Parts: sequence; structure tokens; C-alpha cells
Amino acid sequence: MLAKQNQEPIRMRRRRRASEGLGASACLAISVAIAAAIAAGCAGPQYQTAATLQPTAEELRPAPNPLRNAYFGDLHLHTSYSFDAVASGTTTVPDDSYHYAQGGEVDYLGQPVRRRVKLDFLAVTDHAEYLGVVREAADPKGPFANTEWPGLFKQTDPRALVALFRRLATSGFQGGGKIPEFLSEGRIRENWDREVDAAQRNYRPGYFTTFVAFEWSAMPGGAHLHRNVIFRGPRFPDRPFSALDSMHPEDLWRYAENLRGQRIDSVLIPHNSNLSDGLMFAFRDSEGNPLTRAYAEHRAANERLVEITQNKGTSETRPELSPNDEFAGFELMNLRHEGLEGHVDGSYVRQALGRGLEVRARVGVNPFRYGFVGATDFHSGISSTEEFNYPGALGRSDAQDHPDELLTQASPITGSPLTVLSAGGLTGVWAEENTRESIFDALRRREVFATTGSRMQVRMFVGAYPRGTTDRADWLRRAYAVGTPMGGDLPPGFRGAPRILLNAVKDPDSANLDRIQVVKVWLANGQAQERVYDAVWSGDRRPAPRTGRLPPVGNTVDLKTATYTNAIGATELKGEWTDPEFDPKVPSIYYARVLEAPTPRWTTYLAVKNHLPLPNSAPPTIQERAWTSPVFYQP
Repeated sequence: MLAKQNQEPIRMRRRRRASEGLGASACLAISVAIAAAIAAGCAGPQYQTAATLQPTAEELRPAPNPLRNAYFGDLHLHTSYSFDAVASGTTTVPDDSYHYAQGGEVDYLGQPVRRRVKLDFLAVTDHAEYLGVVREAADPKGPFANTEWPGLFKQTDPRALVALFRRLATSGFQGGGKIPEFLSEGRIRENWDREVDAAQRNYRPGYFTTFVAFEWSAMPGGAHLHRNVIFRGPRFPDRPFSALDSMHPEDLWRYAENLRGQRIDSVLIPHNSNLSDGLMFAFRDSEGNPLTRAYAEHRAANERLVEITQNKGTSETRPELSPNDEFAGFELMNLRHEGLEGHVDGSYVRQALGRGLEVRARVGVNPFRYGFVGATDFHSGISSTEEFNYPGALGRSDAQDHPDELLTQASPITGSPLTVLSAGGLTGVWAEENTRESIFDALRRREVFATTGSRMQVRMFVGAYPRGTTDRADWLRRAYAVGTPMGGDLPPGFRGAPRILLNAVKDPDSANLDRIQVVKVWLANGQAQERVYDAVWSGDRRPAPRTGRLPPVGNTVDLKTATYTNAIGATELKGEWTDPEFDPKVPSIYYARVLEAPTPRWTTYLAVKNHLPLPNSAPPTIQERAWTSPVFYQP
């Protein structure tokens, strides 16, 4: 049953086998937040990996489910192979990440950490820029021992450490002067081989899926235009494509398209659009030219997903863009980032959906037809997305071994309070089984949803369903047979409004559910419009007659003890909704947003645990949420 996991990966060239880690040598990593350098072992513990595991009678591979299961994972995680992670004190390697994701205990900055609930899949997406080479440069006994680099990583002056971090980031991300000794093609390929090998060792079809992946990290002028590249397998490229190869996303798309011609498939996922200074979803390409049909086709073919929530904030929308959305001000990162003013227009996903409709009206193709994923973007090597179990995400600058600093200080890199960082997000996929092929295909067809870390299961279907479909015992089978699941295209030809079927089941380890909302984006007189509807909710609440707003679900959180009860909300919400203003002649987009009842935020858990006052820089509670991928209607 597990024969695939013992196969050698098929590569475009004959690969040299390389052992994980740097042997017995020590790696010196630095802190960008405190005036100290730390020494830690680089190789990490040796875990029993998938290649050494044998199936038992109790562990027969589950049969595929034609109606699809919900699987949860992280498609965005960094280890010490990312130069900004090792420069922040991180020493974890990909094997650590896969071990942790499956519920194993690992060491993070001298502390044992473990997830309560394991993940179903994981992609390690280390920065392609200088992949793994800076980690080697920090080793005083490694290949850079006779250079300036190990000494630079030993500095204790905080200003010197931040300067070193910025020197690396400017050269790697922002188009500055490249560091020649870090451009070794041989070293980068060997480190890429190690990443591929780790993913292959830990892949357990049917139980735990690993994806070979990397991050392309262009930051022109400091604006985040990053993309994650997730490969389907079983074939993988010789090397990743980095911002050092090109700062233009159009060139990244060509890289991906050339690989598809060699049967190496991938999906590309933009992220942190909230920090893109208005460039991620601009009306112009990377050269400043107006968008053309060719550009729109190029982008739509390569980028079918977008990351809507992660450690550095939520990118759905914000009050400046959605003043009538009472939940728009959720987990927002400070607009000013590394000296940028942080333009709002062009930086958020809901607006991108509307802009896509506008572009299509002009050039005939929508470049922003996105499904939604969530992720961590942690630079710790550990995907800890549980609010009560958040050990920090960016190395020493936000580690919980100094909670008083974490709750009161600002990041030396971004200048924002460390408390505004989120506890990460997750991607939920609806797939027949837990394998690379099945999960990747779900990503490709956009039958995916994003959460802020909760494992609530969310479904949305749109179609010509008869009233009462969700009341039937076989409603799910009928939903697939008759209509369109999240991420799909609604066929034209409706005379009346299609019916939207909605279902959400709570995370067993989190709060009950508050409501399901439907967000509609449509085109009117050439301009995008939006509206949020409360569609299904818990309890006997009624919308206010004057405003139409649904009263809050309530709040059971005890801030003194960082606890809550499930005395409010519902364990499951299921129902149907029909757009009261549907016009079959108008292009429209629909997605669902699900809210939990309030629970303590990670900052509150941390403060109570350490007998510290609650920080004023962050809300004490959070309403965890999920977003389905949209369904698109084009007349």
C-alpha cells in the first residue's frame, strides 16, 4: 500500500544524493529582536520517516470518498533554509516541520513544542533566494568558515543584527546588489535536493501528504509580490526560480509554463497582498503598462489561488474598502511596513475580485479569478495554528520564551507591535483522499477554503436546486450532481436566481458557530460593487428592522482566566440562500464567510499564562473564521 513512498523522485537531471543537515557542525543563528546571538544544532534530531514505516493491519489506507473529505494543511512555511529565518535564530529543517505537522514534538529555540491536532498535509516553502546557503554561512565550521560571515552572525549589537538582516533581505528580495558567494548554483541545487528528499521521505499516501514547494520573494521597493509555487509531482525541477533570476512575476509564470511542457505541474499562490503597497492587484503589469488580454490570460492560467489570511495579517478587505462590512477590521497588519505608506487600493482580495470583473469587461479575460487558501508563513519551521498553543513564528523576535517583550515591543524589522501578528491560518481542501494527486487536483479546481486556524468544515454549492435540498438525507450527493461547488463557474442561462447551499460544521476543539454570510461582488455600470448578507445563523436572533444587521452572537470569554464556554452558537449551520437582487445579465461572484463565537486571542492566552497584563495593542478576543472559494457567474 505504501510502495510509492520508497520510490526515488523523478528529476530532470541525475541527482546527487545529499544527507540532511550539516553533520555534527554547529550553526550559529542570530536574533533580530534581542541583543544576543544563539548557538544551536543545525542537523536536528533524526526522526522515523515515512520511508522507514511499514503499514500494519490497523493502518490500511482509507478508500477514496467520491463525495470528498475535508483535509487541513499549511501551504506556506519556512525553515532554516530560508535566509531570513536563519537570520532570526531558527534552526529547524524540513524533517522537523513534517514531524511537527504529524503531531510530533520538536525543539524550537530551546523549548519543546507540539501541535494538539495533527495536519493532513504540508508544503515547506523556503525562499528560493540563496536557498540554504545563508544557513551554511552562519556555521563557523562550515564552508564559509574562513570568511566574514560566521563573525557577522556572532554580533551582539542589536543594531548590527538588524543591519545584517536588512543587508540580506535587500540583496535577496529587493533587487539590491547580489552577494556573489551566495549565488553558488551547485550549493543551491544541493539544498533543493535536500528539500525534495525530505518531502519524499515523509510522504505517506492516505495519511499525510507533503508537497515539494518554494517561495519566489520579489519585493520591489519593499512591496510584497511574493508567490508560493506548489508542485504536484512525481516530477520536480532541478532548481527553484528566485527573485534573483527575475523580479517580474511574468517571468515566474513562464518558468511554470515551461515546466508544464515537461510534465512538471504546479500552482502559484500570491500572498501578503495586504503588504503589496497596491501592486498585487494593480491595473498595470510589472512594467507599468495597462493590463492586456495576453497578460490576463497568462496570470489566470497560472494563479488560480490567493492566500487570504496568514501570520502577517488578513488580506480579505478592510474598513476603508468595505465600510458597510461590520467584520472588515479583522486581524489587520499596520499599513506602514518597512517605510511604505501602504496603499490600500490594489492590496486586498475582495477588491481584486471586483477589479477582475472590470478588467474582463475591457480586455475579455479576468486575471483575478481566485480561490482562497490560508497559511502560516511562519519562519520557525513549525505550523502552530492553535491560539492557545502559539509559540511565536518569526524566531527570536517573537518567541514566547520572553513573553513580556512579545506583548509590549515592536518588531525591529516592520516597526509594528509584535502583538498584531496572527496565529496563522490553514487551508481546507475537499478531496477524495489524502494524496498529492487528489489534494493538488482540489487546489487546481479551487474546491478549497481558508480558515484562521480553526478546523471548521465549510461547503458551498450554487445551482438550480429545488427549495429544501439541504433538508434531504442525500443533499450532498444531489449538490454535486446538480450544481457547482466552491471554486467553480456557474453556467449562464438562469432565468431566476440560483440557490446557494451552505453548510458549516464546527471544529471539535474550538467555539460554536455564529453565522454564515454570503459576500457578493458584481459589476454595475462598469464599476465593481459589493455587499455582505447574513444567510444562516445560530439561535433565534432577528436582523434589526432599521439596519438589517444581525445582533452579535454574544461572548462567553473570561479574560481573567482565558477561558470560554460553548453555551452560545451552534455546532452545525446548514441552510439555503437566494440572492434577492440577482440579474442574469450581470457578472457576479459569490463566496461564503463563516464566523465562530468569540474565543481568547493568543495574546490573551499568553498574558494570562504568564500573569502579565493584557496588551492594549491587540483585541483580547477573536472570532475565528473561514472563507470559501468563490463561485463565478458570467452571463
